[in-house]
Amino acid sequence: MDSLRARIARRLEQGITPSLPGRALASAWATLAAARVARPVALPAGARVVGVGGAVLGGAGKTPVAIALSRALALEGHDVAFIGHGYRSSVASPRRVLPDDPVALVGDDALCAARALALTDTPVFVAKRRAEALAIAVRSGKTFLVVDGLLQAAPRRLDDAVLVLDGESPFGAGLCPPLGDLRAPASALLEAADHVVALGGANAPDLPSSAVPLASSIDGALDASGRRHDLASLASRRVGLLVAVARPGRLLLSLRRAGLRPYAASCLADHACFDPETLERARSLGLDAWLTTPRCATKLPPWLGAAPVLTLDHRVDVGPLLARLLRGSREGAPACARLPAP
Repeated sequence: MDSLRARIARRLEQGITPSLPGRALASAWATLAAARVARPVALPAGARVVGVGGAVLGGAGKTPVAIALSRALALEGHDVAFIGHGYRSSVASPRRVLPDDPVALVGDDALCAARALALTDTPVFVAKRRAEALAIAVRSGKTFLVVDGLLQAAPRRLDDAVLVLDGESPFGAGLCPPLGDLRAPASALLEAADHVVALGGANAPDLPSSAVPLASSIDGALDASGRRHDLASLASRRVGLLVAVARPGRLLLSLRRAGLRPYAASCLADHACFDPETLERARSLGLDAWLTTPRCATKLPPWLGAAPVLTLDHRVDVGPLLARLLRGSREGAPACARLPAP
């Protein structure tokens, strides 16, 4: 099933040649998705709630932005909590996620966030329903809540809605499923957003003029003991890439720009588990090391045979976004009014 999901996702990410039935289905998806951009969530009183959402079905970088924003707010002295979505988890009741929780219980994104935010003592909460996680965060005394994967809420709007776009491919294939990977019409996404950020640059011609660029880089990789390996040293070794993410081509391109060309790449469906066959194939290749993302590292052992599993250290500079949030900056007109001219 996961292999089928991966094939479908890659087709959507590349875009499928429109046909009359395909256009009709994509139009229906767009209509329904536009009406559901604002999700029904009861927002708690007594806290500022910031939602961070993406324009595509995965791979835009919304979770790294949400994690980096939470860390930056905590370092500024705010009582912040990270609200995860618990996708593909078995969480039964609202709970705080601990760095050593089972990934199947709390989900890979939430566990990744808990590990990344441990040094700032920023709690991560998950629940079956977001409202329950928000409520437990407020009861714990947190007054600044960052919600991963929620662009907008209803009936009351979020205090701040952040739309994360890939700076090089803001709206993916540009069409909704089954023709592309766009989550909802661009106009609906931009209308819902208070702040639009472009991760990794702002050079794409279809990027809204209001988008704030956020620098994004891979600063080496870490082994299980926390030892850092710089990319230059890894470039001379036989390394592989083992991930379960959306739009893996984006990650491969970043590695190539850093001078790394993996000898092998195993790219599973977004959020997929690494089955025993995949892990055994990786061990059998006898590489010097395997690279993975922080989220995927929650589901991988520290070693595959004699090869260490190294977690890529993805850095996001959320300084420009943080400044806007802390000064309460709003553009006035909705973001959809600032779409580039066709």
